[in-house]
Amino acid sequence: MPATTDILLFQWLHAGAGFRPLFDHAAVFLAEAGPWLFAVLFTMAWLRGDAPCRMTLIGAAVAVAIGLLVNQLIGWWYFHPRPYMIGLCTPLFPHDPETSFPSDHATLLVAAAVYVATAAGRPGLLLSLAIVTLLTMWARIYCGIHFPFDMLGSLAVGTASALLVYRWRTVMEPASRSLIAVYDKTTEVLRRTVIHDP
Repeated sequence: MPATTDILLFQWLHAGAGFRPLFDHAAVFLAEAGPWLFAVLFTMAWLRGDAPCRMTLIGAAVAVAIGLLVNQLIGWWYFHPRPYMIGLCTPLFPHDPETSFPSDHATLLVAAAVYVATAAGRPGLLLSLAIVTLLTMWARIYCGIHFPFDMLGSLAVGTASALLVYRWRTVMEPASRSLIAVYDKTTEVLRRTVIHDP
């Protein structure tokens, strides 16, 4: 059973859910779309970025993978019910009754955002990632899918994963450079084949 403080914070952030159609639809979109918005931002940064930018994006992807793996391990060891599973609300969209701590959505976003913040001096990208992360975390609470406690857990796991990968980034560098070289070679071959550009 979640702690009283966690329940009170949830009830405060969830207040009004289900009775404000436009607000509710926006929250559902944000709760579900966060990772997809990140994917768009990362794709744009990859296509427009140089090699250091792409190496940062690869590092962020590794941090995300580690964070999600840690979440799975925590979920096997500790079960934390979602708000609707203990009768606190009706969620704004269907969700499987599985453990909620930490939030996979939030961990993904936090790990990526923290790694980019640590590794790259790209304030525009960082600001976009931070805004999407905070809105997604709020939306998943507002929609009745997570408790604030879940988001704190995601903040811890995502941050730790990002900092761990950043610390070992030099070990990853050869593999990252090889991946970028393969991508560049592949796109060059495709450009010449499809566009017939010599």
